[in-house]
Amino acid sequence: MKQSIVVLMVIVMVIVTACSNSSNGNGGPDTPTEGKENTSAGTDGSGTTPAKDGSDGKQNNTEKKTIVVSTFVQERFLLAAKKKYEEKYPHITIDVDYVEFTDANGEAMREKYRKTIGTAMLSGKGPDLLEMDQLPTENYVNKKLLANLGDMMDKDDTFHKDDYFTNIFEGIKVNGGIYGMPMKVFLYGLKGNETIIENSNVKVDDKNWDWSQFANVTKEISKTVDGGTSGLFVNINSADFKISEFVSQFVNDQYATFVDQESGKANFESPAFIDLLKEVKRLVDEKVIDREAKKYIFSNTIIMSPPDYVIEMKQSQFIEDKYKFKSKLYLKPNGSGKEAGGQFRTFQTIGINAKSKVKEEAWHFLKFLMSEELTNEVNGWGFPINKKSYALAAEKILKEGKVESPQPIGPLKGVIYDITQEDIDELEKMLNNAKYPVQFKESKINEIITEESYAYLTGQKSPEEVAKLIQNRVTTVLNE
Repeated sequence: MKQSIVVLMVIVMVIVTACSNSSNGNGGPDTPTEGKENTSAGTDGSGTTPAKDGSDGKQNNTEKKTIVVSTFVQERFLLAAKKKYEEKYPHITIDVDYVEFTDANGEAMREKYRKTIGTAMLSGKGPDLLEMDQLPTENYVNKKLLANLGDMMDKDDTFHKDDYFTNIFEGIKVNGGIYGMPMKVFLYGLKGNETIIENSNVKVDDKNWDWSQFANVTKEISKTVDGGTSGLFVNINSADFKISEFVSQFVNDQYATFVDQESGKANFESPAFIDLLKEVKRLVDEKVIDREAKKYIFSNTIIMSPPDYVIEMKQSQFIEDKYKFKSKLYLKPNGSGKEAGGQFRTFQTIGINAKSKVKEEAWHFLKFLMSEELTNEVNGWGFPINKKSYALAAEKILKEGKVESPQPIGPLKGVIYDITQEDIDELEKMLNNAKYPVQFKESKINEIITEESYAYLTGQKSPEEVAKLIQNRVTTVLNE
């Protein structure tokens, strides 16, 4: 229910934000960000990284420099950061480039932006910093266009990893390197019908389960429910929906297992993918996933903030009496053989151009974006990866003690949900357990997986045949 909305959330946010801002000093609808090269002269040792003695390293450095930041949408947090940073370091200019567009031309402008930035990056004339949410990160990593932020973190003794959720750092690594730093993350999980689960007396261990174990557990729980129920809620409104879209979703949940971003190689003929195909078929055949089911035990959910968590977990207690139930957030099952851990998706991810002439300054500004100095400016969706920023946000909502339902009509309109320390503690556990990044960008690869795996799920081809077809087609896409 909520997941289908969130899949398109970035697009919606982009359009709404762009339409509410009509001024752009660097380009308009006909001139998307041109990926202009930063021509300020950077010299070794003259950057803005704080010195080892704790000072900011700028007493003897007032050389004027410009850092070019490129983003598809006008991001308010970047503009707020630009203002504060330039006030603090007046010799540095932050040039934030973005694109203006409308509902009508949004997709066309997005595609034009991707091509323009891609060409500029390949020519060595791209911006110094890029927001990667609308760009093909795997292609940039494969072509060595992005700086390894992991190396920069390790070499900077003023950067303290313990100030951040290091599990996120580990999760976003590509063959040991970090090529994009998310300012925030969303949490992916399952919202469980705790009333049904408790009444069943079936033990649910979400810390160590895969989809096969999920099927077994939900089938046992289902036996205790009058009329039966499905294990996983499926909200399908489209008549042309194919059950094979679940294969694509499961791949996105463990994308790095099947697509190596650094080498640009696919891994779909592997036992892991063939097992995934079989898992999906079992879930469908045994009606663990059943679009016709009237009741369900779990549903996919995405948690985007502390208030969102409270609303998502408590709203089921305020619906009509015959449908009312308690809710609890569970980890999603992982693929067979995967270590226990939660899933997350990155948001507002920033990369540094590997050929930037002000790389050191760009890194310093990126650290500023991640710092708690911007806590008041960075509101809205997402959990900050900075622990202090998150703690401040959690403290604020706990102090307020309540959050109002956003529903404009219906039984949930005007409902006030209480916020407790237990809510915050449970949410922080999920945040600390987040380990696996979810691929949220729809691509040609998703289309291929959905199209080809349908033949297996409908009994037309073997899983090995389907895996080979997907491998060949995805390899062609990755080599383009």
